[in-house]
Amino acid sequence: MALKKPPFSNRRVVTEAEADALANRLADRPYGDEKVVEPAQEILTRTTISIPQNMLREIEDLALHNKRIGVAPKSVSAIIRDALEAYLKKV
Repeated sequence: MALKKPPFSNRRVVTEAEADALANRLADRPYGDEKVVEPAQEILTRTTISIPQNMLREIEDLALHNKRIGVAPKSVSAIIRDALEAYLKKV
C-alpha cells in the first residue's frame, strides 16, 4: 500500500532569497553532514622509542601510582609527553 503524500498546503514555501542564503552558506563545503567546528586540538601520533628496561619499569610504576592516587599524568605516554614538553621548553 502506498503512503499518502501530505497536501501541498502543509508545505512551507521557500522564497528565492532564502534559497540564495542557503546556497551561499553551503558554498565551498564538502558534501555530507554539517559538522560543528571544534577548537583545534593537536593530533596525537604514535611513534616508537627505545629506552632502557629499568627506565620503562620506573615510568610504569609512576603511572600506576598516579592512577591509584588520582593525579595526572596517569599513563606512560602522558608522563613521557610531559617530560618531552619540559625538555623542549628548556632548550
